[in-house]
This record gives sequence, structure tokens and C-alpha cells, in this order.
Amino acid sequence: MITGKDCIVIGEVTKTHGLQGNVVITSDTDFLEEFIDEPVFLLLDGAPVPFFIADNGLSVRNHKSYIVKFDYVDTKEQAERLAGAAVMIEKSLLQDEGEEEWAEEEDIYRLDGFTVEEQETGEHGEVIDVADYSGNVVLTLQIFGKEILLPVSEEYIKEVNAEEKKLLVSIPQELIDLY
Repeated sequence: MITGKDCIVIGEVTKTHGLQGNVVITSDTDFLEEFIDEPVFLLLDGAPVPFFIADNGLSVRNHKSYIVKFDYVDTKEQAERLAGAAVMIEKSLLQDEGEEEWAEEEDIYRLDGFTVEEQETGEHGEVIDVADYSGNVVLTLQIFGKEILLPVSEEYIKEVNAEEKKLLVSIPQELIDLY
């Protein structure tokens, strides 16, 4: 059984489109196109529910959104129940077994769930989210007993150990005090 911890959020169902059960999904990635034959999971009532994109059921609306037709969602009323749901894919899709090299865009989203060590203090934490804010990728870290937003930059991320899923980071005191 797939749980929320097995998935990564890639977008959101923002609204319905038309009367035939189509929805609009906004996403900062092209993972919907890349993994079109895999199920996407919609977070409904706190649980990930699998949905398959129908044949020819994905069209690009603009560079950040798609019109999607799911199998067995055939009316506007059925589609309305999906509005506002987070859209997720399985994290395992991003991990090609035996492949050491990751594509740069996918690397960033794979950091979700990595453990974090702050370079100066030795404090440990975890990456709990990776978000792209208009091209500025930001990690949400649970560290120092709070959530801290850390921009993805060589200035702050000192080392990435993909094998052990660990990050060595340098968090400026100003960011720690801000939160």
C-alpha cells in the first residue's frame, strides 16, 4: 500500500475543465508527461488515491498547467471532488536502479526526505519539502525544532551524499533567527 511518505508532491488539481470530467493540474515539473503511463496519486481525505491518466488524456495548457482526463472520472461533478487535491507520484519513479547519474532537474526533487546536518553546529534535521517558487528552488528543513526555508545554492548546500541520503548545509544565523 502506498502512503504519503512514498510519494512526492508535483502539483495540484486547481479546477475542473468542461463537462466531461477533465481537470486542470498546475505543476512546476514535467513529471506528468514523463510518467504518463504510471498512476498519479491525489491526496483525498489525507490518503493518496491512485488515478490513471486516460489515453490521450493529457494536454499542455501552458508551461505550468495541464488539462487532464483521468480514467473513470466522466462528469463535472466527479471532477469537482478532486479540486484542491495535491497531485503526487511515487518517489521510486525518480530512482532509476543502477543509475548513479541523475538529471539535474530531478536531483532537486529527490532531496525530499534526506537527512540534514548543519555544518557549524552539528544539528541534525530532515528535508521535509522541495518547492520551486518561480524558478527559485527552496528546501523546507525541519531542524533546530522549527521549519526553516533554505534556498538551493552552493553557498548553503555544502555537500550532497546521494548514496546515504544526507546533506551538509550551512544555515546563516539570520535564517535560524527568522523562524
